[in-house]
Formats: sequence, structure tokens, C-alpha cells
Amino acid sequence: MAKYEVPKEIRPLEKRIQDFSYAHGYDVMNVFSDFLTFVIHGFSPGAPPLKNWKYKRQQNTAFMGMTTEWIQLMQSRLRDDESWYDPFGDLYMAFSSKRGQQAQGQFFTPVHICDLMVRCTETAEKSRGKRMNDPTCGSGRLLLAFHVRNLGNYLVGEDINHTCCLMTVCNMLVHGCVGEVIHHDSLLPDKFINGWYVNPFLTQTGIPSIQRMSEIEYRKARNLPVGRILERKKELKENRLQQLPGNRPGQTAITTYNQQQSFY
Repeated sequence: MAKYEVPKEIRPLEKRIQDFSYAHGYDVMNVFSDFLTFVIHGFSPGAPPLKNWKYKRQQNTAFMGMTTEWIQLMQSRLRDDESWYDPFGDLYMAFSSKRGQQAQGQFFTPVHICDLMVRCTETAEKSRGKRMNDPTCGSGRLLLAFHVRNLGNYLVGEDINHTCCLMTVCNMLVHGCVGEVIHHDSLLPDKFINGWYVNPFLTQTGIPSIQRMSEIEYRKARNLPVGRILERKKELKENRLQQLPGNRPGQTAITTYNQQQSFY
């Protein structure tokens, strides 16, 4: 299958990601996913440091450059209240096609089809105050197409692919969507891998932000049992405490243990 070519306006961002990947010997898809993680963390006030972030301080400058390129691109493409733009979906398709991963089926719905699907569901009265869900959100295109024509709704994206979830979070963030993104198999709602609240305070403060969702928050919002989760967290905490030097048999040293939660 022929490789996917991104539109001309996205090529400067594509080049930044590719050049950094090749210069440092990283897989381009991994760098793309880490770039999305970098953006999300930057809009997550009070979040703990990223766990297992492998890049050096000088390399972080390259991610700042990618972020600047993305913001400038979005400023040039979002011209009015009913426009939306998804460069991440195009980048994902381009990077995956170069790596021979077409078999994964990650080719997203074309923009004009997304707009057509939203128009086909329109009524005389605009939807408002509703909870709209896409259980296989990909890069979030259908949610974006719906959002710009129906402001004031709570959007929920779900996907089994981690990078797809990150793309949807970033796309919802920059388009002013309010909602959440869940990383899991939507056919198995009892299973939870990861989750994010997008722009939870936007209507009160006007400030875009992202907040991590816990499994307990996810389950409570869906009336799923949480007792087993609480028991598991208690067991894990007790196991960690038992592993501290001062708590091991035959040792008396007192140490300070700084528990750091993984952010992604």
C-alpha cells in the first residue's frame, strides 16, 4: 500500500518530528506519541513529573519547537467558529504507512465524511447540554465535527489505542471541547487503562487545561463497583511500605519515601 502523504501545511511539523527522530535514533511513531504526551503534560497544572521521560533537557527544546509549530498551524487553520482541523490524524496515518502498519486499520474518516455524518443527524434545534460519545474515536474527528456545529455539549471519546487517545485529548483541548477521553476497549466498559478530563474548568475560567482521571472516578461516574479497586490500592500501598528499608526485617534505618504517581 502506498504511503500516506500529509497536506502541504502540515509538512513543517512532520519534518520537525522526523528530523528529531532520525538525528537521535528514535522511532518516529514513538516520538510522535511522546510529543502528544509533552503537550498534555504542559496543559496539566499540578501534575507530577512525567515518569520514564527518556529525553534530556536539551532535547526538550525540540519538543517545544514542535509545540510552537503545532500552535501556529492551528492558528492559521481555525478561521471561524465552525471550522475544525486535525493535523494529528494526518501525521499518524503518514507515520504508520511508512512503517508498514496499514494492517492495523488506522486510517481515519475523511474530513468531508465527518462533516456529512454530522449534517445528516442535524435537526431544526441545535443539540446542547447533551453527552455525546464516540466509542472508537481515533483522532477525535467526528467529535470535532459535531462540536463546531453543536456547542455546549459534553464530549466523550474512547479508543483502545493509546496514541489515538492522546491525539483526541490534544484536539479537544485546542478546539475548546469540554469532555473526557478514555483509553480502553469500549466493548469492555468494566476495563479501564487510562483517562483524561479535557477543559474541565474552561467555562468558569476560560483557561484550557487537562486533568488526569482516576479509575475510581471513571467507575463511579458509570455506577460500576469500586470496592475491588480500593482493596487493590490498599494492598499495593501496604506492599510498597513493606519494601522500604526501614520496614524490612533486621533493618532499623529510617528513610523518606516519596511516592510518585505515573502520569501517563
